[in-house]
Amino acid sequence: MNLFETKPVLSIAIPTYNRAEFLNRCLESIYSEINDDPIFEIVIGDNGSTDNTEEIVRKFKQTHNNIVYYKQRKNEGFTENLKTVLDLSSGQYINPHGDDDFFNKGILYEIIDMVYKYKDCSVMYTSWKKVPLNISYGLNMNNYLNELNGINFITAMILKNDDYKKLENKVKFSNTEINQVYLQLELLKKNPKYCILHGDIFRSDSGSAPHGGYNWIDEAITNYFDILSEYGLDIETIKNEKIKVINSIIFPSIDAVLNRGIKLNLKGLVEAFTKYYSDEIYFEQKLNEIKSLLKLI
Repeated sequence: MNLFETKPVLSIAIPTYNRAEFLNRCLESIYSEINDDPIFEIVIGDNGSTDNTEEIVRKFKQTHNNIVYYKQRKNEGFTENLKTVLDLSSGQYINPHGDDDFFNKGILYEIIDMVYKYKDCSVMYTSWKKVPLNISYGLNMNNYLNELNGINFITAMILKNDDYKKLENKVKFSNTEINQVYLQLELLKKNPKYCILHGDIFRSDSGSAPHGGYNWIDEAITNYFDILSEYGLDIETIKNEKIKVINSIIFPSIDAVLNRGIKLNLKGLVEAFTKYYSDEIYFEQKLNEIKSLLKLI
């Protein structure tokens, strides 16, 4: 019997909290693509929302029978809610999915094609590059990291469900908001095969929900590099990750606060940068740039 005939191929697992408007748009986007295709399952973990999230889910359940909905009694935090939707998923593969993220048209079925072609991979990812769609296939976590511009974006992840379920500790870094980084590396430690779908994957309005008060610095620097340190990665890989964090997170975060009025908590940036970057040749130059920009906030 073909395993894909007995369960969904892909569970789209959405942790959410008090963002009913975004969840509604997210589900509209998904169902406009898949309709009632049984190879998909939609799993929603409601982290004790007090808005009309439950009403939105009920609306979609009236017309679609492939929705699994679970509401926490209270807000258990992001990591626990992410674990909830992953654990409830029954698909062969799981795409943990942000409630404010939207794939471009056709991408969900490109993911299905990738799953069918590369069933030996425990970890898959969807990159976001303005290039024609293509899939790269590789081995080991160093190569995986070096192919990507960061691995903390949950909507880009696709995990093999059976291998995820076998992990002894699914929330080792539950004190962070990026336990998903650990999940990917832990799966790659057990099975080094991965594949990545490159291309124009996400709509431009993805990630548009407000993130006020969120200390992105803890996650982007302190917690991220603490997790990476668990895996004996090559020195060059770590150096490359440091540069990626500077270019794709640190300076863009400062710019978001300074020029776009986005409320991100940058407390501790100088201290974290000093702790993790002091041995890099560009340390003094970048530290001075950071300090100069922070004075303008």
